[in-house]
Amino acid sequence: MMITINKKKKKPTLGYALFTLGALVIYIIAALAVFKIPIIIALFASWLVLTPFALRLGYTIAEVEGTVYEMLKSGVSVFALLLSIGCMVAVWLCAGTIPTLTYWGLSLVTPQMFLVIAFLFCTIVSIATGSSWGTMSTAGVAMLGVGLGLGIHPAIVVGAAVSGAHVGNSLSPTADNCLLAASTSKVDLMVLVKQNAKIILPAVVITTILYMFYGFTYIDTALQPDTINSIMGDLNHLMKLSPFTLLPLIVIVGLLIFKQPALTSILVGNLVGLLIAVLYQGFSVADVGKFMADGFVIATGNQYLDPILNRGGITSMLSLVSMIIASLGMGGILKGTQILDVIVESFSKVITSRFGLTTATTMGCVLCLAVVSTNYFSIILNCTLLTPLFVKLGYKPENATRIINNLSACLAPFVPWGLAGLFVTATFNINVISVIPFMFFNIIASVLSVLYGYFGITMTKIEASNGVDINMHDVSTDANSQK
Repeated sequence: MMITINKKKKKPTLGYALFTLGALVIYIIAALAVFKIPIIIALFASWLVLTPFALRLGYTIAEVEGTVYEMLKSGVSVFALLLSIGCMVAVWLCAGTIPTLTYWGLSLVTPQMFLVIAFLFCTIVSIATGSSWGTMSTAGVAMLGVGLGLGIHPAIVVGAAVSGAHVGNSLSPTADNCLLAASTSKVDLMVLVKQNAKIILPAVVITTILYMFYGFTYIDTALQPDTINSIMGDLNHLMKLSPFTLLPLIVIVGLLIFKQPALTSILVGNLVGLLIAVLYQGFSVADVGKFMADGFVIATGNQYLDPILNRGGITSMLSLVSMIIASLGMGGILKGTQILDVIVESFSKVITSRFGLTTATTMGCVLCLAVVSTNYFSIILNCTLLTPLFVKLGYKPENATRIINNLSACLAPFVPWGLAGLFVTATFNINVISVIPFMFFNIIASVLSVLYGYFGITMTKIEASNGVDINMHDVSTDANSQK
C-alpha cells in the first residue's frame, strides 16, 4: 500500500506574487517581440515558466497539472460552441442564409447608414437573448456578410457587431454576466440592471451617434453601383434567394430568446440549414458534411464575392481552440496557486476613498481578464473581494457590481488571448486587435463606468432609516458583522 504525503502549501506573499506575474509578462514580451515565437507556442510554454514558481510554494508537478485541467473544464463548453459555430457559418452559406441577407442588404442599405443599423440590430438581439456570443455568432455573422458586400472594411463591421452584442450583457436580465454579478454580490438583479442602465443607455446613444458620424465621414471606399449590381447578379445566379433561406437564423435566434442553451440552439439551426441546403439548394448530404468540416468553397469568379462565401467549417476554429487551451492553462496555474488572489486582495489594504475604490476595481478587472482569460472569473473574484469595501465606505453594493459587471464584460474582447477576444477572432475570421479601435460601445461604456466612479455620478450611498447617510464606522461594523 502506497502512502501519499501531502506537502503543506504556502500562500504566496504579495512580493512573490508580483515577482511571478512580472516574470511571466517579461517572458511573453520576449517570446513575442524578441524571438518572434507564435503566440500559441508562447502561451503553452508559459506553463513551464510558471511551474518552478508553483513548486517553490509546495505544489507538486502533478498538482500543477491539476490546476491546468481544472481550469480547462470551464472551457469545454466554449470548445463545443466554437466548433458548432464553424459548422453554422458553412451551413448558412450553402443553405443561402448569408447570400440572401447579403443580397437584401446590398439592395436596401446604404454604406453610410450600415454601421448604425448593424450596431442597433445586434443590440436588439443581445438584449432579447441575453447572450453576446449568441448574438455575434448569428446577427453578427449576418451583418459581416452584408458589410463585406457593401465594400466596408471587415474590422469596422465586426466592431459594430461586437459593440451591439455587448449591450445585452448589462441590460438584459437574462444575461449570464448580470446574473453572476448579482448573485455573487447578493444584489437584486433588477436593481443591478437599473444601475447598469445609467451608464449603458448613454453609451448606446453616444455609440449610435459615433457610428453615424463615422459612416458619413469616413466610409468613402464603398463599392461602386456597378460592382454592387454585379455581386447581386452573381448571388442570384448561384443560389436560390428567398425568405425561406433565413429559417436557420430565425430558429437559432428564436431558441435563444426562449432561453435555450446556445450550443443546442446552434446545433438545431444547423440541422435546419442542412435540410434547406440539401432539399432546396440541391447540395448532397456529403457536400454539406464536407463544408461543415472544411468550410464552404465555391468559385464565383467575382473578386468581391469570393471572400464573402468561402468561409466557415470546423477546421477554421481548430487553431483558436488550441490557443484557448493554452491560455486557460496559464490562468489555471495562476489561479490554483493563489498568485492572482493575493494581488487582488492586497488592493483592499490601501483603499480609503471613492477614487481608490474605482482604481482598485478597474485594476482588478483588467488583471483578472489579462491573466485568467475569462470575464466570469473577474466577476466572481472582484465582486467577492471588493463589494464589502464599497459597503465599508458607505456605498451600496450595486455600485461595485455595476463597475465590475460592465468592465469585465466590455473589456474582455480587448485581450487577444482571452476567451472573448479569441471568440471574436474565430467567429469572424479576423484578428481581434484590428477590431478593438472600432468597438465604440465597449470603449465608451468602460470609460463611463470609470468616470462615474471617480466623480461619484449616480453612486448611491447607504442611508439610515431616517434618510441620513450612515456613519462610515457604523457601515464598516455592519459589513463586518455580516461576513
